Amino acid sequence: MSRALPLPAWFDERFGADLYHCASCNYCVDAVWPERGLHHVCATLEHHSPAPGYSGRGFIDTARALLEGVALDAGSVAERVFTCTTCGNCETSCPIGLRPAAIGGALREVLSAADVVPAPVRAARDRIVERGGTSEPAAGPWQAAAATPGDGVAIFAGCAARADGGAATALAGWLAAAGIAAAWQDDGARCCGAALAELGAVREAGAWRDGLNRGGVPRVVLGYECLNHLRAGGDENASSLLAWLDDGLAGGRLALALRDDVAVPRVRLLESCQLKPRPARALTDDERRARELLGGLGVIDDAEGYPNRHALCCGAAGGMPDVAPESASRMAAARLGGDDDALVLTLDGRCAAHLARSSTHEVTDLASFLARYTRLSRAATGS
Repeated sequence: MSRALPLPAWFDERFGADLYHCASCNYCVDAVWPERGLHHVCATLEHHSPAPGYSGRGFIDTARALLEGVALDAGSVAERVFTCTTCGNCETSCPIGLRPAAIGGALREVLSAADVVPAPVRAARDRIVERGGTSEPAAGPWQAAAATPGDGVAIFAGCAARADGGAATALAGWLAAAGIAAAWQDDGARCCGAALAELGAVREAGAWRDGLNRGGVPRVVLGYECLNHLRAGGDENASSLLAWLDDGLAGGRLALALRDDVAVPRVRLLESCQLKPRPARALTDDERRARELLGGLGVIDDAEGYPNRHALCCGAAGGMPDVAPESASRMAAARLGGDDDALVLTLDGRCAAHLARSSTHEVTDLASFLARYTRLSRAATGS
């Protein structure tokens, strides 16, 4: 049944200019501009439903109507707002810099506060709370020292990297083989709250993030959704694996080479939506670092066009695998493309896991790739 869903005062304060400056140009709906790498914008429209209500413009129109007191079916609004990858393509394609993806996220927050969320979202939140709120650390190498060794590295793994013996386990072995001690800074909490924030539970997510014992220690964060979430909370000590590695290589403290006992395949890089240049996000420069690192190792011959800021989402983010799993799988298949036999490498472990589940392509994340195909060592000239 249709009813008014009042928006809080902060919604108008934060997004009023966006809501009333939209010219309905439809760039965020169906833009195609090959010279800019735009071949459609929204993975949800392409692989779930073409209804405009699922688009960035749809989120703006919905929020404006609610702000003006129009009675809408809250359940229908929730279904559309939560069936979104939150990738940000609608923002990168907007010619006047509006923030429809952020508006969609804010609508999720409002709907969550009103307890109007789709059943799959509620179930996903319950699983996150059950898994991530535990005070017991998961089995694995992160049970090691809690203090940062003076000659080592502190790491916050995050849920995706620690799942199924994935990136965190691979990274632990890689660092250990190089004689670099790793301290796993998880503080007994398996989740920083990024997954909850993505599903609209912003207050709870903030509490989980703020409850982490940072202690001012610089640390490497695996997973860009975690990194973005921690930085949004003011954690200036969090950095990515690529940033840490680049700093060590440039400073002469570390050396990296391909292993000579394994055959290194040709690599195809895929973008991560978590690295899109969206407003109010402190980006890393990791896509450039990845191109330079892999190019220097000789494992990519041609990365022309990478990164494409408008590449369609693979369907891993935004809760899409929980809300619309079949649509999320179609997104992954489309993102991977045809029969290319190259090893697909994405910088974000969550993308890699979703892509691997959804296809027969060989897909890996950065930490797992480095652990499998390279040797890290302390440089002879390093300190």
